[in-house]
This record gives sequence, C-alpha cells and structure tokens, in this order.
Amino acid sequence: WYHTGDIGYFDNDGELFIVDRVKDLIKFRMNYHIAPSMIEKVIMKYPGIHEVAVVGKPHLEDIEQPMAFVSLQPHAK
Repeated sequence: WYHTGDIGYFDNDGELFIVDRVKDLIKFRMNYHIAPSMIEKVIMKYPGIHEVAVVGKPHLEDIEQPMAFVSLQPHAK
C-alpha cells in the first residue's frame, strides 16, 4: 500500500472509500506548508477532470512533494 495520509475504509464488496485526511498540509521544504485542497481546486478547473486527490509524497530533500491522482471524465483524453 502507498501511504497517503488519508482515512478510508473498504465496504463489503471490497470497494475502497476515502473519507478524510489525517493531516491537512503538505510540508514542502522547511518553510512551506501547502494545502492539498488548494492544488485540487486548480486542477479541477481543467476540462475533462472528473476527480483529483493531492497527497504529500515523501522526498529526501524537500520533506514532501505534492503528487496528484487524477481521474478523467469518460470523454477526456
């Protein structure tokens, strides 16, 4: 499993549901704290985006780097 900092559960059919975040900020380098929701709002403005989730990916030098998981609408390329 990939550690995302999210809270979720599996239903009886084995479907995964993400319902909340453990933490609300991505720590980028030492001085920057980035809210994933701010990045998600920008990405959602692009045509063809269905859903997006941004998480902090561990990084040796930057502490964390934002990483987006994007789901496209059926007609999008």
